[in-house]
Amino acid sequence: MDLTLQKNSSDKIIKNYENHMIYIDKDQYDFNIFVSKDFVTKWLISDINKIVINDLDNIIRFNPEIIIIGTGLDPILPKIEIITKLHDKNIGIEFMSTEAACKTFNVLLQEDRNVIAGLIV
Repeated sequence: MDLTLQKNSSDKIIKNYENHMIYIDKDQYDFNIFVSKDFVTKWLISDINKIVINDLDNIIRFNPEIIIIGTGLDPILPKIEIITKLHDKNIGIEFMSTEAACKTFNVLLQEDRNVIAGLIV
């Protein structure tokens, strides 16, 4: 699945997602990641179905406007605790399949939104 052309050379646009691989710039990732316009880092999460607010601590400190969580093939419903704590910090959060999360991340980045995606491959 080819995605979006890169708007700004410093932005981390997701070029492609297929076969449990995420392609960003010239790099490819076969493990779970967090990605923003400025960085890509490994996301150490053992089971997306058991996600808790602490699993997002490393990215909350960047004060994103919105966090997109790509949950693999199927979307999951997050715990209300996660939604409540993030909304208390004025951070939106959306859970969706990883393919949809990649597309949504690129769209929001193109709109100059402060977005971070957590992606399960």
